[in-house]
Parts: sequence; C-alpha cells; structure tokens
Amino acid sequence: MKKSLYWVLGAIALVAAVLIGYALGGSGKDKDAPPAPDPTTVSSVAPSTQAQAAVKIEPSGETGAFLWGPGKTIATSEDITHVHRRMANDPFATGKVDAPVVISEFSDFECPFCAKYANETYPQVLKDYVDKGLVRVEWNDMAVNGPDAVKAAEAGRAAAAQGKFHEFHNALYTASKDVQGHPENDIEDFVRFATEAGVPDLDRFRSEVESGTYTQAVTSATKYGASIGISGTPSFIIGDQFVSGAQPYEVFQKAIEEQLQKNK
Repeated sequence: MKKSLYWVLGAIALVAAVLIGYALGGSGKDKDAPPAPDPTTVSSVAPSTQAQAAVKIEPSGETGAFLWGPGKTIATSEDITHVHRRMANDPFATGKVDAPVVISEFSDFECPFCAKYANETYPQVLKDYVDKGLVRVEWNDMAVNGPDAVKAAEAGRAAAAQGKFHEFHNALYTASKDVQGHPENDIEDFVRFATEAGVPDLDRFRSEVESGTYTQAVTSATKYGASIGISGTPSFIIGDQFVSGAQPYEVFQKAIEEQLQKNK
C-alpha cells in the first residue's frame, strides 16, 4: 500500500495521543480496513514536525451529490487543514462557509459509535457552535462496514441530490439510536428515512440507490479517507486537531475552543 502523509501522522498520534478510554468511543471499521490510530485518541497535530507526503492528494473536482475529497491539494503535513472543503454549495456541510473552525467528520451510517455521536454529541455542537456561526461541519463518507454501509452512504447521496442530506442523516441515526450493533438498513428503510426527511421525489431517490448512481463516489470517498490515515469511525479533524471516537461533548468543546483561540 502506498505510504501517505497521514499514515505518518497516525503513527505519531499513537505516541502523542491522550487516551480517553475505550468505553467513551470506538470504531466501527470493517475487518478488511487498513490499520488506523487508536480509536479513542485526541491529538494535536504539529505540522512542522511531520514528514512530507509521498503522494499528493488532489481535490476530486466533483460537485453536488458526487462530491468527495479535500478542499485543496494535500502535498505536505502543513496542509492538514486542506481537508476542509469550505465550498458554498457543499450539500454535505452545515454552518457558515467562513466559520472560524471547520470540523471534517469521517463517518459511516452502519457504525453504532457514529450513531452514538450523532444522537448525543452532535446536537450540542450544532447548538453551541454551528448555530452561532463559529463552526462548520463537513461530512465525509467513510463506508468501512461492508456492503450495507456502502449502500447507506449511496442513499445519503441520493438524498443530498435533492437537498435533504442532513434531514436524511438525522432520520437514519435517530432510528439507529436504540439498535444494538449494526442496523443493517435496506432499501425500504432508506425510503422510509427519505420520506421522513422530506425528499421530494421518492421514485428518483429509490432509482438512484438501487441503480448504484453514487457507488463510485462512495468508494472514492472511502479510499480518500484511508489515504489520509483514517479507517476507524467516527473520526474528526477539528481545525488542525484529530479526534477519534464517539467522545463526550466536553472533548469536542475543548478542541473547538482551542481552535477558536488559534484563529483569533
């Protein structure tokens, strides 16, 4: 496998990370996924101490529901904040495009720890920071939990194509709240979530999911995440800081406040 910048970062994170404890978070990764940093770590990335990337990672050039990849070219370790897209028409983002801090989230709709974060922590991040214009959150598909995860990500994109990604995201994760393990949603579940989300053309939604319209986009997005050293879900890059796992709100609050201070 090609060595990239963030495999190096991952190794350093293992040494430098503050261990939070496995019970507070976790990773929903497919057994075939490449190794990742410890799933419950918080690390401050110090770009000046890192090595150069072996391979440049370019923006995909895709837009709309096909969007994936970084906002700018990632060529060296100093480019960590280039993962943040800051695109005005990004259907997977919420919050002001010029917010002081961007959180790039790498998640999987089949991941129980992602559901935990979405139901317990994310609403508070929205209330305290996104709604106040201080933080922007950008979703990245990281479909590492097998075919069900890929199909769920495709469904998310089909909802995004009709301007309803966030509503679909909320409906799916709300339904997963009390599920033990992976929800293993199918097309009928996706249509139900799309209905709850207010997706206007359900026939189009179903057709795009069943025909694999977004399969390549999901595959490319997941490979992109792996290329920067992420395989466990959920994972987050908050400004230039890495947070892994479904950590308590206080962990995100601390990381966000540190980034806000940096950007003053």
